[in-house]
Amino acid sequence: MIFERFREMKGLFYRKFVEKEGIEEFYPEFTWKESKKSVEFMESEDLTKINITYPLIEPFAYVNIKWDDKDKTLNYFILEPQLTPDEWTMMMQISEALIELVEVGLTSLKDQAKAIEYLETQVTKIIKDFAYNITPKQYINIMYYIYRNFVGYNEIEPILRDRYIEDISCDGVDSPIYVIHRKYGSLKTNIAFKTVEVLREFVIKIAERCGRYVSYAEPILDGTLPDGSRVSATLAGDVATHGPTFTIRKFTENPFSPIEQISLKTADAQIMAYFWYLIEHGSSILIVGGVATGKTSFLNTIAMFIPPEAKVVSIEDTREIRIPHQHWIPGLSRVGFGIPTPTGAKYGEVTLFDLLKESFRQNPDYVIVGEVRGQETSVMFQGMSSGHPSLSTFHAGSVDTVIKRLTTPPIELSPTLLESLDVIAILTHAREKGKSARRLKEISEIIGVDPKTTEVKTNIIFRWDPVKDIYEKINDSIKLEKIVAARGGTLKSALEEVENRKKVIEWMIKSNIINYLEVTKIINEYYKEPNKFLEIIDDKKSKLVTNIEAMKMQTDPKNIKKRVSLLKLLGFKEIREK
Repeated sequence: MIFERFREMKGLFYRKFVEKEGIEEFYPEFTWKESKKSVEFMESEDLTKINITYPLIEPFAYVNIKWDDKDKTLNYFILEPQLTPDEWTMMMQISEALIELVEVGLTSLKDQAKAIEYLETQVTKIIKDFAYNITPKQYINIMYYIYRNFVGYNEIEPILRDRYIEDISCDGVDSPIYVIHRKYGSLKTNIAFKTVEVLREFVIKIAERCGRYVSYAEPILDGTLPDGSRVSATLAGDVATHGPTFTIRKFTENPFSPIEQISLKTADAQIMAYFWYLIEHGSSILIVGGVATGKTSFLNTIAMFIPPEAKVVSIEDTREIRIPHQHWIPGLSRVGFGIPTPTGAKYGEVTLFDLLKESFRQNPDYVIVGEVRGQETSVMFQGMSSGHPSLSTFHAGSVDTVIKRLTTPPIELSPTLLESLDVIAILTHAREKGKSARRLKEISEIIGVDPKTTEVKTNIIFRWDPVKDIYEKINDSIKLEKIVAARGGTLKSALEEVENRKKVIEWMIKSNIINYLEVTKIINEYYKEPNKFLEIIDDKKSKLVTNIEAMKMQTDPKNIKKRVSLLKLLGFKEIREK
């Protein structure tokens, strides 16, 4: 009680009392949490009526999206604790002292709780040494800014915590940062870097977080942050005349599942069932589109259809591929060091070409390449020709453009090699359907190459109708016939199998199974026992009791365990093994 009475006392007498009595200054523990709550966004054709606020870092940072009469547009306002001039001065002095005291890189501490605990210990020491008289509320607010600047990403830390943001862009000094919101599109923020020095230091900081080096001699940065977000930045003023710049393309912590892609109308159940069947049977697919059309996201999605026992090798420049697969070897290229060699490469450089060439020696069942654009394309197509199914992305706007780019310099593939590619899927950014709407514009199969004219023959299977915003089946699949001819069976059975997988996908939609891990479990369970799976999802709940009892009467305990676990996975939590 004595301590509580003296807590509010100010000045030297209070500090002397604390030192004399041996009482340590008490400050509340600094804690925060990232908001995981789903947000119900306002639907209104009149943008002036939109005004929504939701948390980013509770209880410190929030965002308010509302109409700005001055700019005549929607703006993205970050709301953070307000510090008085004196508090701001104290925070800056504590930060400068921290730079001298900190003996370990805070970003090297993988456990964020330990990083915060280490920071708190150092900050309380500095407060005591400087004899600051800080209230608990002041301490918490100052700790937020210190955490944000030392462990986080300074001014843009709250934006990076917003799971509805796809892209963060800084165009230079004293220029407002722009973001791309999944619901409202491009928005101007109230955040800006006021000086060249501060912005330059920040670009160097994100380069370090990417494990890359950026300097005046090498001013261009292309890297990946620890959370998987892709960074492009420039440092030198003569390269970017408005000062240093950066763009961060955020990638969701969890990749989009096939069910999420359907809910976003990027595809429908029939198309996903078609891809499921093709990928299981070793088809090679090229995902094509312009910038920010969702190519890599869709590549991650269809890679979930790869059978669980298959060996997968992925190759990419920046880490963007995320698949829930145990038998997966991810490869990442790296930049070289020092002065370029006579061949133009740097010492220690590992290119996509090097990784891809090596990957085929590992005898993979599937090869995934983040993006092909150079000499590695030839290696990938050679691998396809030798029987290694490959999935990749490519920059182009149509099938004709794809073929022209592949068969002309600098790639210059032989047209006959294109026969090893099975399907080209064209993605587009359908802005007329929403500011963040992505659609599969067209899915075409490569039928063959005319040996005389080298003309590539294609067969359009699905096409998006932009007026009705639906997907139409244009022609029957030739690839299904080829798969049946190569592996045995009948075309009728193949079409029935595609239809069965469509039923499974529709059941997951109806059952609200969305998370990519849960969806992948369902896909893998279907691979194990497709007939039993279909029987279970087609049965009514009243009939399920009979099925469960029949399973328990079987003599093989492994089968009982497997099927009971399947029923649990399907949502019947009351099932218990005996």
